[in-house]
Amino acid sequence: MSEQNDEQRAADNFQVAQTVRHLNDEWVRAFVGRDTATLERIMAEDCVFTYPLEGDDRAQFIADIESGELTAEELIRDHVSVRVYGQTAVLTCRDTCRWRYKGRIIEGQYSTIHVYAERAGRWQIVTVQACPTTH
Repeated sequence: MSEQNDEQRAADNFQVAQTVRHLNDEWVRAFVGRDTATLERIMAEDCVFTYPLEGDDRAQFIADIESGELTAEELIRDHVSVRVYGQTAVLTCRDTCRWRYKGRIIEGQYSTIHVYAERAGRWQIVTVQACPTTH
């Protein structure tokens, strides 16, 4: 019985990881394409971002994109890994990017962590942290 439970848990975790990877791909396309409706669907209302220059909540992030204050000229995401912990999933990756934020150019490589939570049967990003890296 325990082996069957372990197999089911592994299958469930695999499915969650695939869902999170798909949402991640959607988020990248939506961010670069300035598709705020998709970003709002993927990001929880209480989502918080922590970046090297400052932090934002979802409302400010969306407002900055809509106003043109935040644009992604390039965003390449690789080394993507997902770990599932029940109703929480942690996606880690490396971003190579070039953004414009409030008149400043931000470019380079960042180690990024996206935390997803399952709420009301939907997986959404609840927090993002990006740290510059030299790799």
